[in-house]
Amino acid sequence: MWFRHHRIRNTTPDPLTGLVLHGRVLLEDRIHGDDTVAVYSGKDTTSGLPVTVTLLDPAAGADPAIAHAFPGRAQSLAGTDAPGLVRALGDGRDGDHVYMVTGAARGESLAALLTAEDGNDRYGPRTALSIVADVLAVLAEAHDQGFVHGGPGPEDVLLDEDDRVLVTGVRMVGAEEADPRTDVHAVGVLLYTLLTGEFRVGEGEAPRPSAVVPGLHPDLDMLVANATDPNPRYRPRDAGRYPTLVEQVLRSLPEPGEGPEENVSTRPIPVIEGAEAGPADRRRPPPPWRRIPVLVGAGVLVLGLFTGFLFLGSDDELVLPDLVGLSVESAEDELESLEYGLRPSYEEDYSDDVEPGTVAVTDPAAGVVVEQGSRILLSISVGPRYVEVPDVVGESETEARDLLRAAGFTSVEIVQEHSSEHDPGTVLSSTPEVGEEGDREGEITLNVSEGTIVPSLVGMARADAVFALEGLRLRVGVVETPDDTAPEGEVIGQDPEPGTIAAEDQEVVLTVSSGPDEGAGPEETEVEEEAGDAGSEPGSGGGGPNAVCSGQPWKEHKVYDDGDVVHYEGRFYEARWWVRGDPPSASGEWGPWADQGPC
Repeated sequence: MWFRHHRIRNTTPDPLTGLVLHGRVLLEDRIHGDDTVAVYSGKDTTSGLPVTVTLLDPAAGADPAIAHAFPGRAQSLAGTDAPGLVRALGDGRDGDHVYMVTGAARGESLAALLTAEDGNDRYGPRTALSIVADVLAVLAEAHDQGFVHGGPGPEDVLLDEDDRVLVTGVRMVGAEEADPRTDVHAVGVLLYTLLTGEFRVGEGEAPRPSAVVPGLHPDLDMLVANATDPNPRYRPRDAGRYPTLVEQVLRSLPEPGEGPEENVSTRPIPVIEGAEAGPADRRRPPPPWRRIPVLVGAGVLVLGLFTGFLFLGSDDELVLPDLVGLSVESAEDELESLEYGLRPSYEEDYSDDVEPGTVAVTDPAAGVVVEQGSRILLSISVGPRYVEVPDVVGESETEARDLLRAAGFTSVEIVQEHSSEHDPGTVLSSTPEVGEEGDREGEITLNVSEGTIVPSLVGMARADAVFALEGLRLRVGVVETPDDTAPEGEVIGQDPEPGTIAAEDQEVVLTVSSGPDEGAGPEETEVEEEAGDAGSEPGSGGGGPNAVCSGQPWKEHKVYDDGDVVHYEGRFYEARWWVRGDPPSASGEWGPWADQGPC
C-alpha cells in the first residue's frame, strides 16, 4: 500500500435526504456541492447498488443556458468510455429536480489523504509523478473521445484500496468553454499540491514547488510551469502530450536516497521513496508511454547524436531543425534527442499542404537559433479549412447531416421548401452547392422538402398525444408495453423521433406504458389505429429477430441523439443520449438505449 485510507463524511442533515427520484434513485447523505450543483450518495432501489447523484441547484437551473448545459454534459459523459473516469449511468428531470446518476465513488480523495491527521501532508516526487501519470492516462482517454473534465482537483481524484485512480467531480456547468488544456492546467496544480501540500495557487501564476519545499529537483518546477502557463497556448494541448514530459522528469530524478529532496521533509510522516516504488511497480502494468521498444529507443539515441552534430555550432548554439510533416510523436522525439531542454507546446491549425495530425508549422521556424530550454510551439494540421461540399441532394436530412459532419462541417441550417415531387425531409439543394468549396467554420444551408415537424410526445398522456397528432393531421398507431417506472397511459416512446419532417397523413407510432409487469410473460403487441384512414402497416408482434417493425431500423454507423427511436431484433428502443455503434440489445438498463417493448 502506498497510502493510508480514511473516510471523511459530512454529517450535516439535508432536507433532500430520503428523496426518491422517479421512484428509483434514493438520495442519502450530501457529500459536497457549490452554487450550481449538490452531490449526494444514493442507492438504486431497483438493483440495490450504491450510486452517486448530482443535482442541479434550482436557482442555477432557472438560467436557460445552465438548464440546457447540464443534461448535455451528463449525456456527453455517459457516451465517454474512459477507464478510471467516473461512469454516468443516467440522467433526467423529476419535477423541479434535474439530476445525473453515476457509479458510486469508492476510495479516498487525495484532499482527504493529504489533510488526514495521521497521514502525509505531501508526497515525494516519485509518488507524486506516479499519481499524476495515472490521472493523465484517464484524462488522455477522455480527451481522445472528445470529452473534457473541466479541471480535476485533489478532491476529485480518488485512490481505492489497491491504489487505483478514479477521477470524479466532472464539471457539469461552465465547462463548455473549457478545452483539454484546462485539464492539463489542473493536473499541473495537482502535482504542485502533491509535492508541497499547498492547496492554494494564485490566479494567473505558474507555481514553483521548490519555493515551498527547498531542494526539490528543478525539473519538477519546469514540469509544473509547463502545465500551468498563464497562456493556454503554451501548455500541452491535451493530456496525451503531458505524460512524455512526466516520464522524462521521472527519469531525471536521482535514485532513491541519492537526491537532496529525500532529506528535506519536515512533515509528520516522511515519505520513503524506495519503499513505495517496488510494490506499486509489481502491481501495475507500465503505462503505454513507457512501453517503447529498446531498439526504437536506440534508434532515437543515434538520431539524436547525429542531429546534434548537424545543429550544434562551435559556440554551442542550436539551430532548430525542420519538423514540418512529422507526426507529433516523431517531432517530440526529435526535440528530445537534441538534449537541449526544448519544451514543446501545441495548437491546432488548418493546412492545405500538410497531412492532418502532422506538424504544419513551428514557432520559432526551422533554421532559427534557439536558446537552451526554449519553448517550441508545434501547430498540428487539421487539414484544409475549405473543403468540397459532399453530394447530399436527394438524401434524407439525417443522412445529409452525417455526410456533412464527416466532411468537417458542424454548423447546418435547415430551410423548408415546398416540393410536390419529393418526400418530406428530402434535401433539395445546399448552399454552398454540392461540389463547391465550403468553409468548415461557416454554415451550410440545406433546403429540405417541407412537411409536418413531429413534436416531442414522450411523457404526455396517451389522449393528449393523440389529440396533438390529430391536430397536425398525422395518423396515430399505439404500441402498449409494461413499464415499471412510467404510469399506465403515459407515452414512453415514439417513432419517428421528435423533429422529424413527416408527410401529411403519415403515421406516428406511440409506445405507451401499460403499467408495471405483474410477472406474466411478455404481452402481445397491440397496434391500434387511433385516427385517420385504415390500411397502415405499423408493424406486427412477436418480438423475435424476424418481426416486422415500423419506423427506422438501427444502423451501426449512424449517430442517434436523445429521443431517437429505432427498432432492432423485433423490439423498439429509444436513445437516452448521443450514441453511435452500441447495439440496442446490449445496452442494459443503464445504457444509452431504453427498451420500449416489442414491435
